[in-house]
Amino acid sequence: MDLLISMKAETILKGLELSANIMMMPTAQSQGYFIAEFREGDAEKIKLLKRYGEMLEDKLDKNIFQIELTSHGFKLKKKVDEDIEYMEAWERWVVFSRTLYNELSDVVSD
Repeated sequence: MDLLISMKAETILKGLELSANIMMMPTAQSQGYFIAEFREGDAEKIKLLKRYGEMLEDKLDKNIFQIELTSHGFKLKKKVDEDIEYMEAWERWVVFSRTLYNELSDVVSD
């Protein structure tokens, strides 16, 4: 099983973005969310992983978390709390994601 951790935000003032394939200056962003993508390659394990994703969706606060099932598992998204310093929030997300990965890995990998 693989874990991919990332962050995504929506660009403010999208009309100012250039449509070029060059490195651009960062633009102001808002409504950010952290992402933890749990992936598996084995078909039977993917079914199990998706089932756990569905169970998580029932347990987590839908105002904060969102689950998206994918062809290889699921993505867990969490809104970035803008009241917490970004790097602290990121570190908490990494710890949370790795802990969840370890728990899922114990179940899915058996």
